[in-house]
Amino acid sequence: MKVYDDRQDGYGRDMFVFSGVKNIDEVYLWLQQNYPGYKFGMVFDCTHDEFQEPDRKFYVYFLDELTEEVMAYSDFVKINERTWIKK
Repeated sequence: MKVYDDRQDGYGRDMFVFSGVKNIDEVYLWLQQNYPGYKFGMVFDCTHDEFQEPDRKFYVYFLDELTEEVMAYSDFVKINERTWIKK
């Protein structure tokens, strides 16, 4: 397994890219050993064609960087640092 920890996505968010993963537990153990106490979100891309070979890379973000995107997608608006309300 190779880990690329200095990557950014198209929106400027820092992420880890894991390639050559044989078992998802490898990703979990690596994160636990290198970043204990942090919370992460893993992105699974399901937009490929059904006949296309799946990408064997796993994209992992710090969870706090994905929070705003998930809340906006769920129709919530940020009022202050800790408060969100439904639109």
